[in-house]
Parts: sequence; C-alpha cells; structure tokens
Amino acid sequence: MLSLCILIFLSLQIVEGVVNCDGQADGNYEVTCLGYTNCHDGVATDVDCYDGKLYNPTSNQCDDPIYPPCNIDRDCSGTPNGRFPDMETNCTSYYTCSNGIFFGHNFCNPGLVYDQIKQLCNWPHNVSPPCGTSTR
Repeated sequence: MLSLCILIFLSLQIVEGVVNCDGQADGNYEVTCLGYTNCHDGVATDVDCYDGKLYNPTSNQCDDPIYPPCNIDRDCSGTPNGRFPDMETNCTSYYTCSNGIFFGHNFCNPGLVYDQIKQLCNWPHNVSPPCGTSTR
C-alpha cells in the first residue's frame, strides 16, 4: 500500500511539473482554450478555465467564450490527422484534428506563428506564407 501511495505521489509531481518556470519570463505558457500555466517569479501555477469560460488571448486570462480562436469549433470530418494554423489569429494559434475529431486550439508563445510543415510554432522568418515571411 505504501508503494502505491509513493507511486501516485510521484505521478502527480510529474504531471504538475510540466512547465519549468526557472529562468522564464513572467507570463502564460502551454496555453490552451481550457487553461494555461502562469509563471511568476520562477513559480508555475496551473490555471483551469471553469464555468464555461475560455482563454482570451487579449486579456491573457479565462473570460467569456466570445474571443477567437476559442469560440470557433472546427469540423474535422474528412480532414487529415494533424495540426492546422488558425488564420483568424494570424497563425498565432493552431487546432488539432485526429480521426475526424476536433481536439481544440493551442497557442504559440509570443512572437511565434504556427509552422504547418514542421508541425510546431516557429519564428515568422522561418515559416512560409501565409503564416510567415520566409521566401525559401
């Protein structure tokens, strides 16, 4: 029984410690429409949006569900599996489709845009239009 309790405790530590705020600027990280991790003075605090609220990228907190992209549901039926840029946010966020199911929106860190070819957030000068400015 003791070993089970230790295993559960260690599992919780792994899950809760996803964002390491040491050396990070104060701000929100790992942002989704349903929550984010706030780093302040090197300390991470997980914030979940409750009561029908969703992340508002303008105020950087949970708010009424009227702000894109969180207020936009995507129809992923017939869409290949993958992540796709949200054009409504100038590619500063993206959404995920898998097996015809919409899995929600995620945000890139400030200054980055979604690179559909590499399937990650990247600097605009490394990303082809319409999301970036690369001419390669």
